[in-house]
Amino acid sequence: MDAYGNLDSIGEFSGNKRIRLVSYLDPDVALGVFPPTADSSGWSVAGVHRLSAGSPGQTIMRVNALGPGRFSLAWDGDTSQFLSWEGTSSDQLVLEQLTQPQDGDRIDPPEFALDFVELCWFALNDPYHGAVVDISESGTGEANPVISFSWNGGANQIWRAQWLDHPAAAERAEPVAQQLQQTQQGAG
Repeated sequence: MDAYGNLDSIGEFSGNKRIRLVSYLDPDVALGVFPPTADSSGWSVAGVHRLSAGSPGQTIMRVNALGPGRFSLAWDGDTSQFLSWEGTSSDQLVLEQLTQPQDGDRIDPPEFALDFVELCWFALNDPYHGAVVDISESGTGEANPVISFSWNGGANQIWRAQWLDHPAAAERAEPVAQQLQQTQQGAG
């Protein structure tokens, strides 16, 4: 873990940590949970949430190891909902419950893996590395869909995980956001 509370090794993606997935596109952009859409079959959906818009709880996930190099992501607002590789008809990722409402069958938590690309920045993969979590069309507007897509190295596919209970996370959230924004502007 770095000095700012960003997870920087796969072993840290465990222990029911409260994390926020922040996009490389903009330090104000995080993966958020939104109410069901017309095509999500009653499931909550994943989309862009601008932290400056308020409602920070919308972006808090719980991370737990599922085995070597694999972990699950449950929404802190309702830990029965897990980020899934399943999508709507428009490919927006949904959050599934482990007990399926249709028949009561229990499913295993959806699995995620990652590949670090630079320091604390990573691609959030499926366990077979066939798809990554992607901000659709690089759109940073509120509720823009988060989808799965093939890896192409775009900034819309790169994330960092901020551990929210790290002592530096709250103290340094604003300076880190400013520093990241300056770094990204200098690189672009």
